[in-house]
Amino acid sequence: MTAHDVQDLADVEESTISDDERDRPDPATGGGGNRTAIELGLAVLAAVVLVVGLVSWWRAGDHDAADVERAQLRDTVLITARSHIETMNTLDFNDIDGGLDKWEDVSTGTLKDQIAATDAETRKLMAERGMISTGKVTDAAVVDLTPSTATVIASVETTVVDSAKPDQAPTVKRNRMAADLVKVGGRWLLEALDQVAVSRS
Repeated sequence: MTAHDVQDLADVEESTISDDERDRPDPATGGGGNRTAIELGLAVLAAVVLVVGLVSWWRAGDHDAADVERAQLRDTVLITARSHIETMNTLDFNDIDGGLDKWEDVSTGTLKDQIAATDAETRKLMAERGMISTGKVTDAAVVDLTPSTATVIASVETTVVDSAKPDQAPTVKRNRMAADLVKVGGRWLLEALDQVAVSRS
C-alpha cells in the first residue's frame, strides 16, 4: 500500500465520522426535530382542552343562573297567588265595601271591572245574608309560567259562618280553582279566577 492509498483511506474514514456526527441528535436540543414536534403537539392539545373546559364552565354557570332566576320567579308567583286567592274567598258581611276593595286591589282587567261594577243593591243583599267567609289555600302549584303571565291551580278551603245561627258549626267548602295572573306595574294580579270541576271516577 502506498502512501497515497493510506491518505485516501484516512480521508474516507474522516468523511464517514463527520456524516455520523451530523446525523446524531444534539443533546442540547432535547432529542431532535421529532421530539420538538411532539412537544408542540402536546402543548396545542393542552390549550384546546383548556379552552373547551372554560367554555363548558361558562355555559354551565349561565344555565344555572337562569334556573335559579326561574325558580325564584315561580316561588314569587306561588306565594302571591295563594294570598290573592285567599283574599278573593274571604268576605265579612260587616264590611262588604272593605272586602270588595281588597278584591279589587288584587285583581286586574275584566275581573277587576266586574268587582268594581257591584252596585249598591247587590252590596246590600250581601250584607243582609250575614255571612262571614274565610278562604284558605291548602295546596297550590304553578302550571304555566312566563316572565309576565302565570297560571296556578289551587285547592281552596272556605269556612263560612252564618251570623244568624251562632250555635251552628261553620260550614266548610272545598273547591279547586284555576287562577290566571299577569304582571302589571311590577305586581302580580289576578286576571281570572274560576272554579275547576273535580272529576269523580
